[in-house]
Amino acid sequence: NSYAAERIGKNGNATLLKMARDIYPHDTLEDKYYQQVMKSFSDESSTDSLTLKLIEDGLNQLDKLSVDQYGMTYLAVKKESDRVVILKTLESTAFFQKVKGALMMGIYNNEELWPRFGYGGSAWEQGGYIYRGYNDIDWL
Repeated sequence: NSYAAERIGKNGNATLLKMARDIYPHDTLEDKYYQQVMKSFSDESSTDSLTLKLIEDGLNQLDKLSVDQYGMTYLAVKKESDRVVILKTLESTAFFQKVKGALMMGIYNNEELWPRFGYGGSAWEQGGYIYRGYNDIDWL
C-alpha cells in the first residue's frame, strides 16, 4: 500500500517476490516472510528516490535480460533454473545485492523462523553450544 508499491505496480511487486524466492528458495516458507522483507523496500523507497530508482531500474533490467534470453519477462519464465541464469547475470549489481542483503537479514534474522531452520538461537547465555545444541545436531 505504499507509494513505491503502487509505483512499480502489481507486476513489479510480483516480480520482486519471485526474485526473492529464487534468491533464497525455501519451498516450505510462506510468501508472507518474503513479502515482509520486500515491504521494507517499499517503505524505504517512499522517502528515498534513489532506492525507488534502483528498484525500478533493477526490475526493468531483470525483465530486459529475461526477454533477451527467453523471449518473456522474468515473471513469465516457468523454470526456476532458467530464472537463476538471469539472476546470476545481475549478481554484481547494486539492485541484486540490496535485495539479497535485505533477504538475508530479513529471513535468517527472523526469530519466528529459527525453529523452522533448526536453529535454537544464541547459546552463549547458556554456556555455549557445547552445553546447548552441539549434541542435538541431527543433520551433520
